[in-house]
Amino acid sequence: MPHSRNIWLFFGLIALGVPLLADAGSFSLNEQSVSGLGTAYAGGAAQAEDASTLFFNPAGIVLLDQSELQFGGHVLVPSATFTNQGSRYNLPGTPFNGLPITGGNDGDAGVTHVLPNLYLTQPVFRNSPYGDLTLGIGVTVPFGLETDYSPGWVGRYEALRAKLTTFDLQPTIAYRIWNRVSLGAGLDIQYVSARLSQAIDFGLAAQGPLSQFFAALPPFLAGPTQLAYLNAGFFPGGRDGVSEVTGNDWSVGFTVGGLVEYLKGNDESFFQDGRFGVSFRSAIDHTIEGRADFREVPAITALGAPVQFPVPGLFQDLFFNQGATAQLDLPSILRLSVYQRFERQFALMGDITWTEWSRLQRVPIVFQNAATPSNILPVNYDDTVRCSAGLEWYANRDWTLRLGFAYDETPIQSPQFGTPRIPDNNRYFLGAGFRWSPTHFMDVDFGYAHLFVEEQRVDFTDSQGHELRGKFDISVDIVSAAVTFRWGGPREVAPVLGKDALGYKK
Repeated sequence: MPHSRNIWLFFGLIALGVPLLADAGSFSLNEQSVSGLGTAYAGGAAQAEDASTLFFNPAGIVLLDQSELQFGGHVLVPSATFTNQGSRYNLPGTPFNGLPITGGNDGDAGVTHVLPNLYLTQPVFRNSPYGDLTLGIGVTVPFGLETDYSPGWVGRYEALRAKLTTFDLQPTIAYRIWNRVSLGAGLDIQYVSARLSQAIDFGLAAQGPLSQFFAALPPFLAGPTQLAYLNAGFFPGGRDGVSEVTGNDWSVGFTVGGLVEYLKGNDESFFQDGRFGVSFRSAIDHTIEGRADFREVPAITALGAPVQFPVPGLFQDLFFNQGATAQLDLPSILRLSVYQRFERQFALMGDITWTEWSRLQRVPIVFQNAATPSNILPVNYDDTVRCSAGLEWYANRDWTLRLGFAYDETPIQSPQFGTPRIPDNNRYFLGAGFRWSPTHFMDVDFGYAHLFVEEQRVDFTDSQGHELRGKFDISVDIVSAAVTFRWGGPREVAPVLGKDALGYKK
C-alpha cells in the first residue's frame, strides 16, 4: 500500500504542480513627491524643489535654505478591465486540450490606494570652512501593488488577490564641497509584506490519479465509478480550492547621489540656476517568510461510487497549512536629471531613469513540508528606461505652475510572460500641478496625473496547463497633495542682486 500511495502522489503532483506566488512586474512607485508629480518627475535627481528630493537624490537636500517638514499623500486610482479571448486548457495529448476554461470577465481589478510620504531635513552648518552639511530622513512606499478579482473569473487559477506593500525608512546625509558640488548618501531600511492568493483546479489535478484508478477496475465497475466521480465534480474546473501565501521581511539597501551646479544665480543674463544630478538606489533582496494556507481541499471520494479511490486524502496530505518562504529580488534604479532655470520665471527639466528589472527572472516559493514541492515562477523581465520632460513657471512669489510628460517602458517581454497579478504595458504619463505659498514658512502643493497605458495582451499558461488568453484595458489616475513647513534662517550667503526678485529660492 505505501508503494501504491507514492504512485498516486506522483500523478497528483504532475497534474497540479504547486500554487504560484506573484508575478513581480513594474510595481515600482514614483509617487514620492507631489511637486515632482506635476512635472512627471522630470527633474527628480536635479530639481531639489523641497524635502522630497531626499528620495530621488539625497544630495539635493543640501540645497534647501531652511529646515523642512513635509507631509504628502497620493491617491492612486487604477483601472484594469479584462476581456477573455479564448482562455482554454493547454494540455496536448490529453482529452482536455482546448477545452474552454469556465468563468467570466472580472470587471475592474484595480484597487484604489493612498500612498503617504514624510520628509524631514535639517541643515547642520552653512558656509563654514568645512562646507555645507544637511541631515534628513524620509518615510516612503517605493514598491507596491494590489489587484483583486472575483472568485469565479476566468483567470482565477492565475490570480485572485495580489498585494505587496513596502515601507522604506531612509536616514540621509548630504555635503556640499567647492560651492558647486554636492554629495549625498542614505540607508534604505525596508520592510515588505505580501499576500497572494489563487484558485487551485483540484478537478483537473485529480484526473491523473483517477484515470489510473479507473483503468485498474473491471469494465463493469469502471463506468459507474467514473460517472459517480464526475457527478462529484472531479472534472476540469469542477472542484476549486484556494491557496494563499502571506509573509514579510526586513532588509537594507542604500541610495547615493551627486549634484553639480554648473550655473548659480545670475551667472548668465538669460540662464540662471542650472544643475545636473545623478543618483543610484541599490537593489534589495528579500526573503519573505510566512505561511501558506490551503482552503477547500477536497477528499477524492464520490457518493454512490461502486469502488472508492484508495487514497482519498491524497490532496490533504500535500496541501495543508504550513510555513513558506519566497525570494523577491527588487531592482536597482539609476537616475540622470537636469534642471535649468531661464528668464527667472521658467525652468525646464529632463530625466532618464534606468531600472534593473532583469534581476527578477524567477520567483521561487518553498514550502515547509518536504513533500510539498517548491515551485519557480518564470518572470523573465527586461531592464526598462523611463524618459520625462517638465516645465515650471514661477508666476509670482505665491504661485508656481507645473507641467510634465513621461514615457515609461514595461519590463514584460511578451504576452506569454504577462499574468493578471500586475496588468501592465508601456505607459504615457501626463502630469500637471501647482504650488501655493501663503506664507514664508509654508507651501501647499497639488498635483494630478493620468497614465495612458497601452493595451496589454495576455497569453499566459500556468504550470497546471491553464492558458489565459485575452487583453487588459488599463489606465491610472493620480491625485496628490502635500504641505511643507519651513523654519530657521536662510543659508549664510551674501544675496545676489535679482536672484529672489520673484521670491524663488534655490
